[in-house]
Amino acid sequence: MPGVDDSETPYDPADRLRDYATLVDRVFTQGPQAVADGIADQSRAGTDPSSPPGYLRWLLLSHAHLLVRPQDRAEVACVLHDLLVRRPLVFAWLTGVERALPPERLTIRGPENAPDDLRLVRVLTGHRAPVRSIAWSPDGEQLATVGAYDSCVRIWDPRDWSSRRRIDITGASLDVAVWSPDGRRLAVLGRSDRFPDLGEHDEGDVHGWESRVEHVHMVLVYDTATWKEIAATPTAPRLGFGGRPVITWSPDSRTIAVGEDIGVRLWAVDEDERSPWLLPGGKVRQILDLDWNSDGTLTALARGSEQVPGGAHTMPESLLVTWPDPCLGPEYRVWARGVPWDTVTGVRRNPDGHRLCVFSRRGVALCEPDAERPLWQEERAFADAWTKAVEWSPDGRTLAELRSRHQGWAEIVLWQMGPDAQPSVLARFDCAPEETTALAWSPGADLLATGGDNGVRLWRPEAGQTRRSGFETRVTTPVWSPDGSQVAVFSPAVEEWFVVQAREPAEPLPAGPECPFPHLDPQAQEELIDAARQEGRDFDLYTSMYGPHAPDAVSPGQELYALAGRGSRIILFDLVDGGTRQLGAGRPEGRWMLLRFTPDADRLVSFHVRTLTRERDGDWVEELVLTLWDVTTGTQLACERMQQNWASQTRRVDHPRALAVSRTHLAWCGGDGTLALHDLETLEPLSRTRTIGATTGAEFSPDGTTLAVVGEGGVRLVDLVEDESRKG
Repeated sequence: MPGVDDSETPYDPADRLRDYATLVDRVFTQGPQAVADGIADQSRAGTDPSSPPGYLRWLLLSHAHLLVRPQDRAEVACVLHDLLVRRPLVFAWLTGVERALPPERLTIRGPENAPDDLRLVRVLTGHRAPVRSIAWSPDGEQLATVGAYDSCVRIWDPRDWSSRRRIDITGASLDVAVWSPDGRRLAVLGRSDRFPDLGEHDEGDVHGWESRVEHVHMVLVYDTATWKEIAATPTAPRLGFGGRPVITWSPDSRTIAVGEDIGVRLWAVDEDERSPWLLPGGKVRQILDLDWNSDGTLTALARGSEQVPGGAHTMPESLLVTWPDPCLGPEYRVWARGVPWDTVTGVRRNPDGHRLCVFSRRGVALCEPDAERPLWQEERAFADAWTKAVEWSPDGRTLAELRSRHQGWAEIVLWQMGPDAQPSVLARFDCAPEETTALAWSPGADLLATGGDNGVRLWRPEAGQTRRSGFETRVTTPVWSPDGSQVAVFSPAVEEWFVVQAREPAEPLPAGPECPFPHLDPQAQEELIDAARQEGRDFDLYTSMYGPHAPDAVSPGQELYALAGRGSRIILFDLVDGGTRQLGAGRPEGRWMLLRFTPDADRLVSFHVRTLTRERDGDWVEELVLTLWDVTTGTQLACERMQQNWASQTRRVDHPRALAVSRTHLAWCGGDGTLALHDLETLEPLSRTRTIGATTGAEFSPDGTTLAVVGEGGVRLVDLVEDESRKG
């Protein structure tokens, strides 16, 4: 700027991040959280979201789940580009963006200004599996999170959100972790071979209907000073998989109440004597949830043994069973309509003890402990969002409700408790297009944590409402218009088709129950396939790994049908002239997953998985194999192998859910949001990026320049970018 002496301008260390290649390298080597915290420490504007470095910091923290464990630097560059290009404040501030991107890549197109919610503080991404449980220590100095399938409990430090400790429980499937009220102990509920199941399983019983196996859970207790296990107990055997035990601590931190099928067992952690049982009698078939209030009152929500009317069907009677003193007899409170007895049914007592919240997936109800009728009840239609968790704020004035659509968006609703029984909505939060199941208030009520597929999200519980755009639930079956200007997708939730403009994607427009564009007629296709399968005597449907749902594909003109069974080669059925033939000369190395014809039906792409190493206490290494076949000769033209290590701390594991093939490229989308691009002739990987939510379908436009990707986040329009000057 004329007249300004640049030598007097103070140096801002965040200026180093203006170089995009440097930013990508730091995120790849250090991780998004470390880079974001460095911006806050070094830059004058690092904590101001209205400034480029401050907004960049917030993006790295709130979208960390998209940037952890990438395949390579190129994937980080592509993901960051897709986040930043829709945010001009930061994108214009950076330099050298195009030079750091791969010459051939997929870039996700979206609205110019994607809606952001600055109430989202950050995302914690330590678990490699969905987060099933969240629990704050009573003093708020630690946060415990449980991964559903990575067999560990992580302890986080809220001062810098570093992972302070990881408790590995080998071979376990964990459900929940609960702090004792004094903070000195942590109880963990789950399953493992440490306490084996009872009964025997008949190997000839394919469906498990004739075997009688009773499943046993375990409760482990850890000393939070040393993090050593100090006690363990098995739970009572339980027949079937319909639910699990529930646990809660006594106010004096000496006893754990374990809710079982027939009652509640009181386990004195430090004593060897036999644990007493609280048996409500024959009225109870299963304890669904427990709450042990600070005043000593133990409350159980139970599934009753009798049926009551509940809409179109009868349902189990639901009982509120309270023990004002667990040493005395119980008191019953019967709900006339009942509560659906699913795994998300629960009860939470207000900290003041004067009000109860009972919830199920259908909604929330408030009642007084001594009343048999709800003071207020929220009711929603079956197709609406399901309530997954409910928690009172520490002061009891606010009730947080976590809602979730199956394979769709999650939502937090904050209810403000007034002087009467009618609560009012204080705030709403859109979490993400992910399955979210855990909810917890911090002891100071300054943060609200949610857990789900992408990790732990930390929110400021402030008033406000985010603006949601696009689809609110998953969509399937992308179909392009013949001119490539529009794409239609189907919503199973409402059983209707919607149309999105390809060049300027905005709000989807409803198109009715029928697809507005020409596509393969499902009924005619099924008739051809059934006829071909009957003719293909060399394929036994019942030896297929997936039975009637074996991986298959139909050529664009419906001339050929491909089918892959277990342990056999791919079979091609001629739907016009009849007859079958097989591809390849040997047996497959793994299990078939996906098949897809090229647009001219002269080649076929197959995908299968083979396990290289699987050790009980070691690594599980898989190989994803893409193969290109010549349809006429049945020979293999190209093959690409990609290894995945489930124990890897640096690379993400993802499986293709769908293949899309143009005349020059192959793309696949994964359950973890991965979008990968390959050269069709060689199958060589070209680049990867990621989107929010699991992806389940993909289709190239007629000219092969745009990819429509569908899944939990609705529909994404993805451009194929080719920089001819940099190729080769």
